[in-house]
Amino acid sequence: MAETIKTQARIVIIGGGIAGCSTLYHLTREGWTDVVLVERDELTSGSTWHAAAQVTQFGANQTMVGLKRHSIDLYRELAADPDNPISYHITGGMRLAHTPAQVDTYKHYIGMAAGMGVDMEFIDAAEVAKRHPLINSDGLLGAWWDPLDGDIDPAGITFAMGAQGTRSRCRCLSFQSGRRHYAQAQRRIYRAHAERRH
Repeated sequence: MAETIKTQARIVIIGGGIAGCSTLYHLTREGWTDVVLVERDELTSGSTWHAAAQVTQFGANQTMVGLKRHSIDLYRELAADPDNPISYHITGGMRLAHTPAQVDTYKHYIGMAAGMGVDMEFIDAAEVAKRHPLINSDGLLGAWWDPLDGDIDPAGITFAMGAQGTRSRCRCLSFQSGRRHYAQAQRRIYRAHAERRH
């Protein structure tokens, strides 16, 4: 029996990649329930699934550092959910400094992050070689070290956020042929109309 598709919703999200599912997740965290996410194929089938998926706190301004730290805290929380396991590895990482200007810049960023409660450090060349023996430290002045640098499975985190959204009575609709085919989507064009309220 074909699943009935809602004819209207307060919010319609177009696209089931990391951006769309993150939007769905954060709206539900704010208490929204009349939300529908529409994906033309299946979740993560666009550009999300082949993303490099590096997770880092490195940033040149407080806004970027704050957004990245929020992501790390969120990924840790979602990774703890046994119903939607995520491949998430925190390994630590560094940005190498070969010039005095890079040293000054990195130390500036580290100080800026410290003012936000984000812990990073500048390490010397000997410590770089100790933490990563495969790096040639000749001529190296040091590195900007982020202890929470890591990587994540982009498809896993997308599905996890989508699942959390549907737990809040929101819907994820995908129209690919196969196991989740919706008969109402055949040979039809669906359009989202925004109602202007004065």
